[in-house]
Amino acid sequence: MKIKILLLISTLFIFVGCKKQEKTLSQKLEYEDIKVKEVKFYQNNPKYANYSFDINIQLPKIISDTLFKDFRKTIIEHIFNVNSDTININLAINNYIQEKSDAFQEPGVDRFMNKANQYKLWSNLNCKFIYNKDNLCSYKIFEDNFTGGAHPYQEVYYLNYDLSLNKKLNFEDIFIPTSIDDISLKEMLINQLMKQEKAKTISDLNLFDVESPKDFKVSQMIYFDSLDIVFAYAQYDIRAYAYGAPEIKLPINLLTKYFTEDFKKRFIPTKK
Repeated sequence: MKIKILLLISTLFIFVGCKKQEKTLSQKLEYEDIKVKEVKFYQNNPKYANYSFDINIQLPKIISDTLFKDFRKTIIEHIFNVNSDTININLAINNYIQEKSDAFQEPGVDRFMNKANQYKLWSNLNCKFIYNKDNLCSYKIFEDNFTGGAHPYQEVYYLNYDLSLNKKLNFEDIFIPTSIDDISLKEMLINQLMKQEKAKTISDLNLFDVESPKDFKVSQMIYFDSLDIVFAYAQYDIRAYAYGAPEIKLPINLLTKYFTEDFKKRFIPTKK
């Protein structure tokens, strides 16, 4: 009898031990990398200015006909700023290149025909996943352009997505409404920025119209990075172009009181 019981226990132990834990959607996510390089010439003449495109886009693969289909579509819509029923990335890229090329090809721009000082214009588009864990994703869309102005310009956008709800997460889905005016949060952001920049005073940061933390803007463009949340600012958003696009990183454990209850319940584990 004892031998039978021991055998039964051993069998149950082996069964439980061998049983694989079901994968999260984050673990099921697979990636597709799309790369496109193309050069256009002003008035289609190689002797004149050229406009180069360097496009690198990482997308989720569609699994089992529907899994990640909406997520992929949402990413494409945000990259190209369109509302579309299509998930054809090649068509979206071709339309992007065509739209920019059409503006470049408009006649009468004499500086593009100067053979002694040819313009080299560009649009570089880089889009990729920067966080994917426990069904929460952060995705970066970065565009670097030079279209003949005083200097290049960059645009950056971060998309946060809940895989289990199949839903884009806006700032208000993560943070309570009072967060953007919270003085303690503003102080944390200012202090961290000073630490990052090795600044001794707020004035050393050369921020626009900020004399104290209460004047500071809490960015609603955020992304997740391991144990941190990064508050991202666009160029010219809080200070001059020369400083680039500032980002301020704060530990998640310092921000939990600002999270919505739904977000905490879904993504912030409670201590037992």
